[in-house]
Amino acid sequence: MAPSRVDEIARLLGWREEFTPEKEWSDVERELGTPLPADYKELLTRFPGGVFRRIAIYSPVVTAQAWIEYKRCLDELLNILGDEDLEYLTDVDYGLFPEPGGLLPWGTDGQGGTFCWITTSTDPDAWKIAYHSQGADEWREYPGPTTRLLYEILSNTGEENLLGWDFTGIPVEYIRSAAR
Repeated sequence: MAPSRVDEIARLLGWREEFTPEKEWSDVERELGTPLPADYKELLTRFPGGVFRRIAIYSPVVTAQAWIEYKRCLDELLNILGDEDLEYLTDVDYGLFPEPGGLLPWGTDGQGGTFCWITTSTDPDAWKIAYHSQGADEWREYPGPTTRLLYEILSNTGEENLLGWDFTGIPVEYIRSAAR
């Protein structure tokens, strides 16, 4: 069997640790009101969330407290993106989750940028990704899935990536989230 994209990410990062999430994905999905992409769940069942080469992805399943923090951050991001004074959604055809097709944030770039799924399909594995670059003040799209984007960012050595960042000299590393 071919290695999964999560296996490839673990190999790139030299990650051999294992942990057991305390919260069930089914509970997270029920509380969010939507299923989530399988690759994202696989990633955060293998990694306890954290920063992957400057991309922060926090896990809702590590602990019960992590779920509370995740939900708080999610609500905060949705409020920021939806704030009409900030104009994030001006001149774009995006709405916000839980609207059908709405943006559902799943990560940040440490520079004010946000990664979201575009929830246009009933199949979360078909969701595209929208990235808002704070520096360029623009939205960019990526076909997905999440782990393909993350692998490309981790293995990138130049500027040909969704973020438009030059990754030359930026370590390929994973910094585990502090225990909650």
